[in-house]
Amino acid sequence: MSDYAGVWFRNDVRLTANPALSAASATNGQQRDIPALLLLCPQQMAEHDWAPIKWDLLCRHLDSFVHDAAAKGISLTIEVIDSWANAAKNVKQFAQKHQLTELHFNAEYPLHEQRRDRAVTAVLEEHDIAVERHHGSLVVPPVLTTQAGNIYQKFTPFSRAWREYVKQHGIPRANALPKREGVTPATIPVVDYPRRDSSAWAVGEKAVQQALREYLTTQVADYAAERDIPSLDSTSRLSPYWELGLLSPWQAVSSMAEMSPEFPAGLNKGVDTWLNELIWREFYLHLMQHVPRLSYGKAFLQHTDAMQWHQDQTLFEAWCNGETGYPIVDAGMRQLASEGWMHNRVRMIVAHFLVKDLLIDWRWGEKFFMQNLIDGNFAANNGGWQWSASTGTDAAPYFRVFNPTLQSEKVDPDGSYIRKWVKQLKDCPAKQIHAPAAWLKQQGRDDYPTPIVDHKQ
Repeated sequence: MSDYAGVWFRNDVRLTANPALSAASATNGQQRDIPALLLLCPQQMAEHDWAPIKWDLLCRHLDSFVHDAAAKGISLTIEVIDSWANAAKNVKQFAQKHQLTELHFNAEYPLHEQRRDRAVTAVLEEHDIAVERHHGSLVVPPVLTTQAGNIYQKFTPFSRAWREYVKQHGIPRANALPKREGVTPATIPVVDYPRRDSSAWAVGEKAVQQALREYLTTQVADYAAERDIPSLDSTSRLSPYWELGLLSPWQAVSSMAEMSPEFPAGLNKGVDTWLNELIWREFYLHLMQHVPRLSYGKAFLQHTDAMQWHQDQTLFEAWCNGETGYPIVDAGMRQLASEGWMHNRVRMIVAHFLVKDLLIDWRWGEKFFMQNLIDGNFAANNGGWQWSASTGTDAAPYFRVFNPTLQSEKVDPDGSYIRKWVKQLKDCPAKQIHAPAAWLKQQGRDDYPTPIVDHKQ
C-alpha cells in the first residue's frame, strides 16, 4: 500500500506556515485529498478555563476555515469528544477509516497535551501508522540548552541563544499547498460551551495575515516608544491569533527578516523590541516542555510554594470588578470586562497589585485572566503571573513591587486611559486622577471607592 498521510489539527487551524499540513500534503501528492481531523473537547476547555470570548473567536474562524480547507482539497472531520482520555481512540478510528499510513501534527507543550500526544502516538504505532510531531507554533524548537546542558531559566541568555539559533539555522518555512480538487466543506458540530461576542476581532486567515502586514508596515516602528502607554493602543493585538494558531510566529518572523539582511540583528528599535516579545512567548513555551510542575499549578521556584497567601475573597472580588480605588488598576480590570482583552503593561500593573499589595495567591489571578482573556495562553499567562509574583523565572524577590500610583503617572500621564474606562473620573483633572480621593471628597462624591489597601503600608 502506498503512503497516505493525514493531519490532526489542534491549536493550528491555518493552511499557511503549517508544517504538519505541509508534510501530509507532500506525502499525498497533488492528486489525493488530505484527510484532516479536529477534535473539540468542551470538558477540557472548561478545565483549562477557556474564556467564552476566545471560544467564540475560534467558532467564527471555523466558519471560514472549513470552506478554505475544502477548497484546498482537505477532507476535514470535526468531532466533539467527552474527554481527552478518548483522543487516542478517536484518532485511531479516523486513521483507520482513511487507511492512513502516517499522521502529522504540531506539538503542544503543557503536560496534559504531551501525555495525550504520547498516548495517541503509542496507539497508532501499534497499528503500524507512523506519527510525526512538528513544531509549528515555535520558531525555535525546545532544544536550546546552556553550555552545561541545562535549560535556560532566565530570559536574557535564552534570548541570546534563540537569536543565535535563528542566525545559524534560518527561519523555518512550510511549502505552500499545491492546487487540488475541492471537496465538501466539513460540518461544524454544535458544542455546549458558553460564547461571548468576539466580533470586534477579525477572523479568517487572509484578514489575520493582513492585520500582521498592516502592523509591521504602519505601527511597529513606534513600538519601543509607545508600547507602555495604554491610551495609544499601539500594541499589535495579534496575541489571540498566536494562541489559537490562526497565525504562525513563522509568518511574523519572516516578515521581520525582510527588514534586515542581518536578521535577527540589524532591526530598528521598534521592530527589535517587538521581536523580543515573541521570544518571551517562546521562552514560556519552552519552559512548559521542560518543567512539568508548571502544569500542576506549582511555582517555578519551589521554595515559594510555602508562601502563605491571603485568601480574602472580598478583596479579590474588588480587584475582579475594578473597584480597588486605584484608578489604573480599575481601568485595566474594566477594560478586561468590556473587551476580553487588556493592554500588556496594565496586565503587569494589575497583577502586581493583586499579589504584592493584596497578597492574594497569583493562581487566583492566573485563573481569572484565563477565564476572561480572548488571548489566554496557558504558558504566557502562567509565566507572566509568576514573574509578577516573584515565584517564576527572572524572579526578583520581595523588592520587585510596582507602586500603582507611580505606574499610573508614568504610563497614563494625562489620565486619558483611566477616563475611558473609569467613568466616575471622566471630569477629574490630570494632576489628581491617579490618586483622586481628595478630589472626590472636595466634589462631595462617593461613587468611586477609596483605596482598599494602603500601598505604602
